Amino acid sequence: MQTHKVASFRKLTPGMLEAQRLAMANDIVETTKAEVALALKKSAPALGIDGTTYHILDILIGLTKADDWKPSRRPLVAISNEKLAEYVCRSKRTVVRSLKKLVEAGVLAYRDSSTGRRFIYRNDVTGEIDRGYGLDFSPARQRVKELTEIADAFAARLRAEQEARRNVGRLSRAIQDMLDLDGTLDSALGYDVAESVLDILSAAKPNAEKAEALQSIYEQLLDASASGDKEDPLCSQMTCEGDIDVTSYNNTNSLNSKNCNKRKSANANSIDNPSASGAKALEKEQFRKLHATRDTPENATKAQTSSVASHLSTTGLSPLLASVSIGLVAQATSELQETLGTTFDSWSRLVSVSGDMCLLVGLSESAWRAAKSQVGDKLAATVLAVTAEKALRDPESISIPGGYFRACIDRALDGKLLLHKSLYGLTGE
Repeated sequence: MQTHKVASFRKLTPGMLEAQRLAMANDIVETTKAEVALALKKSAPALGIDGTTYHILDILIGLTKADDWKPSRRPLVAISNEKLAEYVCRSKRTVVRSLKKLVEAGVLAYRDSSTGRRFIYRNDVTGEIDRGYGLDFSPARQRVKELTEIADAFAARLRAEQEARRNVGRLSRAIQDMLDLDGTLDSALGYDVAESVLDILSAAKPNAEKAEALQSIYEQLLDASASGDKEDPLCSQMTCEGDIDVTSYNNTNSLNSKNCNKRKSANANSIDNPSASGAKALEKEQFRKLHATRDTPENATKAQTSSVASHLSTTGLSPLLASVSIGLVAQATSELQETLGTTFDSWSRLVSVSGDMCLLVGLSESAWRAAKSQVGDKLAATVLAVTAEKALRDPESISIPGGYFRACIDRALDGKLLLHKSLYGLTGE
């Protein structure tokens, strides 16, 4: 009973059968087209739906009628693979693979005719579907609550990862500042801390674990600074002759006690082995250089950008953003912020979610890198936000969001992009 709507030319998979089961359910969930569309777009990255597949999903949702999402009806869309291939500028085989991916993700179900042709016949009076075959959104309608939970969990995970990245940068800079302030960066203790920080940052671990390890080092440095138990630069050159052998009854500086022998051996090695001293100096220089480039997340890629982007990074915002504030961007992109589960309270926040916006509009990573190198990250992120906002508000107005974005970047390079007018227009809608 679950498979009689699937044509014989399709090879059934467990995901396809589950989609058919959801499509044939009797306890139909009461929802709306807007609610399901929002849940699908928010959960798409978590479901692995991106690029061309996301673009096709966006087109199919836009082609469904709002009344067909009522419990008494079926949200069907009848469009050929050839027409979809024209819309997304991809091959027919790519479209077939994307549709199968949507079915196995539990978003669509096949409702095939005997010939595989898709068509819909409606009642002239009521507008209901009398007979129709095509792509059925009933599985997504049945899973709307689950999709919303998936989207919320994905957004929470993104926020946690972003916070962990910020903590890694904040703590590593704080450690460097503390060592510079105390004047211990050039000492053996400073070498040990710098080496530990470099090992943590270069390790293939989640940012949350890196932040936890850096927090431990930072707290130990705070304890050492608060106790005043800081190494005297001359103590390593003094002998222990005439000292009284006593045992400390209260050791509040575990970091210094743990590294005491290391500092003495480091000083000895620097005398006996000049190359060891050179290696330590190299580690110290790497530590300083590393954190000099960690002030902004974009600095890792700015070295490879064009001279235009280098100029933008040194002079500030692009001239095209002279009449645009981050407040205006936030006011004009309310639906985008709701979809991403964030707020554009600063330019850095806007740039930090550019990867999520690329997924929303189906923009490739190479196209995004090219745009940043041409006009700078802030202007590119603003254009991307406008593109995503327009696509979310009216999917049919922009058939190819990625092409729209690239066209805006070309106009920006020619100095013809009226970005402030687009933002004011979105604010007034």
